Order: sequence, then C-alpha cells, then structure tokens
Amino acid sequence: MRTPSARIVVDAAVLVAAARGRKIGAVSAAAAVRGLLTTARAVEEAHRRIELGMRLPALIPVLDRIVEELAVAPTATYAPLIPAAEEALRDAVPSRNGTTRDAHILALAWIADADIWSADRDFAGAGVASWSTANLMCALLA
Repeated sequence: MRTPSARIVVDAAVLVAAARGRKIGAVSAAAAVRGLLTTARAVEEAHRRIELGMRLPALIPVLDRIVEELAVAPTATYAPLIPAAEEALRDAVPSRNGTTRDAHILALAWIADADIWSADRDFAGAGVASWSTANLMCALLA
C-alpha cells in the first residue's frame, strides 16, 4: 500500500461524519501525523448539511472544533485551477457522472501536492490519490 502524502485535503463528507462522531478519532489521528487542510467551501457545505439537511444544529460547535485541527486554504490559493479540476472530474473514467461540485477539493490537492480524504469515487482517475477513512487509517497506522 502506498504511503499517504504529507498533506491531505479533507472533503465535506468526512467533516460531517466526524461531527456526527463517526470519524472524529480518525481526524485527530490523521492530524497528529499529517497536515490536514480543506477549503472554506467544504466547511460551508458541512455546516449546511448538518444544520439544514440533517437539522442537527447542536453539532455545529463539534464541527467547528474539528475544523480547528485543519488548515482552511484561502480560495485565491486554488481558484485558478478550478476550471482544470472541473474538466478532470468530468473526464475521470471511474466516476463519469459529470459532477464538478468538488473541483475546489481537487484544485487544492493539486496546489498543495496533497492526497484527498473522501468517501466519493469522483476523484478516481483525476490524477490525485484519494483515500477512504478505512484505507487511510490502515496506511497511517501501518
């Protein structure tokens, strides 16, 4: 198994799962050995899912504490690469679902020379290693 990169971009789904208590230990474990980063858009998306989608506003402080363990990259850092990331996601063979909503995550991964931590398959074939929580924990604890 390949070793995860020194920096890992975390997507909104992982943040939501951690706030719900499912992956909070994994986030702390990964943050102890790797630089975790995300985008402001991913944080906003996680807030929206928890507050409006799941209707669990009591989890917002938990999410905010989790986000404190990550670096939130300024949009200007990766914005120039978003069009290319959208194209890569549209053309990625494994997903081929045409979604480009996570282009900000891919663009940040390219800029930061980082892997991606996500439950989505959308990143497969986009030129960056992506990790599920289970695989990431196995690789980090090996």
